[in-house]
Amino acid sequence: AKELGASDKSMESVDLDEAKLVPEAAGALEPSSSSVKVEVHAATTAGNDEDKESARLLSGGGKSSSGGAEVPASEGVGGAPPRNDMRILILSSVLGNVLEWYDFGVFASFSSELSQAFFTGGRLEEMLKVYGAFAAAFFARPLGGFLLGLIGDKYARTLSLQISVVAMGASALFISALPTNSVGSYAIGPTATFLLVGARIVQGLSTGGEMVGSMLYMVENVPDGARCLVSAVPMASAIAGTGTGYLVSAIITALLNEEQRVLWGWRLAFFIGVPAGAVGFLFRSCLSESHSFSEASKDFAKRHRDQHPFFYALRRCFLALLAVSSLCMMVCGYYSGTIWYIEAWLEEFYTELVGEDRAADKLNGRVLNTVLLLFGLSLGSLGAAYVVDRNPKFPLHGYMAASALGLVVAHPLALWLMSYGTECFPCVIAGQVAVIALFVFTVAPLSLWLVSVFPATLQYTSIALSYNFGQCIFGGTVPFISTQISLSSAVVIAPSFYLSALALVGAAALLLSTLQGAQDLQARLKVVMST
Repeated sequence: AKELGASDKSMESVDLDEAKLVPEAAGALEPSSSSVKVEVHAATTAGNDEDKESARLLSGGGKSSSGGAEVPASEGVGGAPPRNDMRILILSSVLGNVLEWYDFGVFASFSSELSQAFFTGGRLEEMLKVYGAFAAAFFARPLGGFLLGLIGDKYARTLSLQISVVAMGASALFISALPTNSVGSYAIGPTATFLLVGARIVQGLSTGGEMVGSMLYMVENVPDGARCLVSAVPMASAIAGTGTGYLVSAIITALLNEEQRVLWGWRLAFFIGVPAGAVGFLFRSCLSESHSFSEASKDFAKRHRDQHPFFYALRRCFLALLAVSSLCMMVCGYYSGTIWYIEAWLEEFYTELVGEDRAADKLNGRVLNTVLLLFGLSLGSLGAAYVVDRNPKFPLHGYMAASALGLVVAHPLALWLMSYGTECFPCVIAGQVAVIALFVFTVAPLSLWLVSVFPATLQYTSIALSYNFGQCIFGGTVPFISTQISLSSAVVIAPSFYLSALALVGAAALLLSTLQGAQDLQARLKVVMST
């Protein structure tokens, strides 16, 4: 009350069992059977605009991002704070996400070479094992997201971002210097395989908070009129990082023979990403916390000393937090499965798995994948974000649900076209382009939609858990599951059915999130965290 400039009498304790909350005070919540106490600031001074705005923010006012390209005012989105130059903000986000996903792209594109260097067995058996190591990083992501999320919600977004980019750069350097299992004079046997998996786990821990942290930081500093476009930068730069990994792998593939790539070519690719980590850390050390998050964090700390927002929410509204997080996890699972299907597996499908008579050349596959990721998926996501900004009245979930439902049908048709391989290479291109053209309308609004669901003091931890569990369960396992389905089924397009099912689950979760019950749960979270 002191901070808002109101008298003690202007704070009223309202019992939800006994009183009806006005829409401005409780986000239009109907009276419930809960006995939660909420304190509502009454802005009684008619001429004091600051008090009115404070009352609106505290009570959860503002438009919902699930209903358009608006982010709730209570989520702290406004003009960029003076100390954060927008160019530094964008560069720090781009460098961190490019490095994060560059390493993942390099690992995926050099899966064949890494399988020979670190695993033993037949060619396809080695590929399955290396995809298992690829998935190991994703299994570590939820823990990393949780730990970095706790830091980001309690102390500082910028601290979490600095930790994640340093850990990514260090693990990339470690992998580039690893001895192999059985290849070359520096082979040390199975110990090398365990070290590789360990380094991947460290990468997973660090990346668990990278994407969500940069996503939140961009949204909290987003300028008016370009909310979706600027908030889509982390997603687009992550995709560009994967594309850059494929670009480097394509250049190395063109310059080196297979033996050289297995011996040291993949090392060079990992080492190239190390300087980006150092530069990213320098940029992030120049950033300050957004005004909106700082105010929300200070307000919570004054009301609940020595309590972490996430654990407070667990005690006060566990079921609401679980239900809302589960819906977000299903949406993130659909996103994660589809993104890694496009980025990491489709190239392997038409260069390795369609049969020797149809398999495309490895170099051609990497060049095609690089071009489509950089100029199709990455830039296409920014283009889709521009469209969303120009049509703010159309709900964000509407774009995403339409994209997901379109992919339910498009996945089998696209994979059927790509199965022609060298017999019809334009068909391969058309299949990938069709999937990307639909998917960009999920990628572009995803950040804004996720931020709209949770209160400011819960966003980092809650979104990190939802996003990374989606990545862990559905994203990192997609190359392994798709390869396994392809090898065990006589139907060439069988892997696409799995992706269609993920898209259907994502569309269902998005539509469920618009129901009144789900909206009430989201509003309850925001009220509880404001009391």
